[in-house]
Amino acid sequence: MIQERPPLVGIPVKPFGVAKQRLHLRLDPATRSVLGRRIAARTAAVVADTATEVVIVAADTGVRRWAANLGFETITESDAGGLNAAAAALRDHAIGTGRAWLVLHADLPLISEVEVRAVLEPLNRGTAVVAPSHDGGTSALGGAGHLDFHYGVGSFYRHLRQVPTAAVVVRPGLAFDLDTVDDLDAALRHPRGKWIERLLAAIDSPA
Repeated sequence: MIQERPPLVGIPVKPFGVAKQRLHLRLDPATRSVLGRRIAARTAAVVADTATEVVIVAADTGVRRWAANLGFETITESDAGGLNAAAAALRDHAIGTGRAWLVLHADLPLISEVEVRAVLEPLNRGTAVVAPSHDGGTSALGGAGHLDFHYGVGSFYRHLRQVPTAAVVVRPGLAFDLDTVDDLDAALRHPRGKWIERLLAAIDSPA
């Protein structure tokens, strides 16, 4: 069934002070915080450019204030359940307003508008959608009703077993999330990752 309203895209965002901990061997806490903010802001902006509604899902008041300053609405969730709880908060809000929903990771530094549209298209047709990350996780998951969430190692397969008829979208910008030093190096080598190189250079050499 074709959806009458565009899907609601929710981007869960953790407190920036604890973001990107696995990059500690390369980046100091302040730089990790800036990088986490910029990646999340870029991801949200790319989604907004597709003309669908995007909200930030967060338990942290600082993150919600940051989102409001960027012009994004927020959904408050309890931080006790981590990503699963954030996804459930987005799902329940969307269902309550009669809309399809899409949970999209914040740390997708290479994502493009074309790739966002690729995951929105099945939802607009009434079909669930799932996109794997390069390590077997789930970078995007959406539907029009109740689904359970099982994020973590191997979550793509757990989610796909729950909705075996879901459209599977495999795209570089969706598959690549930035968590580790190896991820950072790969992003810096990619043509779409030049903005990260410029950001880190600016932080190292402030005006």
